[in-house]
Amino acid sequence: MYVARQAFAATTAREPDQAVEIARTVATIAVETRSARMCRELATLERAMRPWRDAPVGRDLAEILAPVTEGN
Repeated sequence: MYVARQAFAATTAREPDQAVEIARTVATIAVETRSARMCRELATLERAMRPWRDAPVGRDLAEILAPVTEGN
């Protein structure tokens, strides 16, 4: 969960590329563990990344989070 918060911190530091790289790890863990708490943290990250949603980094994040948000 703290890794997800690290990704959020990277977003607030205006480092979206770093946030996405961290999110890649977090999403994998969230899918494997089915952690609702981690999914909530990723949802927070997704909202924080909205300014970049139309940029390549935003599209990368959407692709990374797709397995986490499937069925929700």
